[in-house]
Amino acid sequence: MPISDYETITVASDRVTVDLLVWRRYKRYAPGIYEKTLDVNPHLAPYHKVSPFLPPGVQVFMPIDPDIMAGKGPDMPTVTLFGPRA
Repeated sequence: MPISDYETITVASDRVTVDLLVWRRYKRYAPGIYEKTLDVNPHLAPYHKVSPFLPPGVQVFMPIDPDIMAGKGPDMPTVTLFGPRA
């Protein structure tokens, strides 16, 4: 995952989670970004001990992956509930 930069996001409302911030920024499945966001934001750990929601005013450093932004994500395997097609 080639992280090119980081963007600072300030939580402005109630009931905001890290995964919601990732979804709002990328607007698509972004594998590994949630984990990378938690890695570069150790100051969020005390909030996650109490609740998944971040308090308003907290700043979050969001990693920017230009490949995901351009729509070039990793290929995901197709999973089916009914087995392979004949």
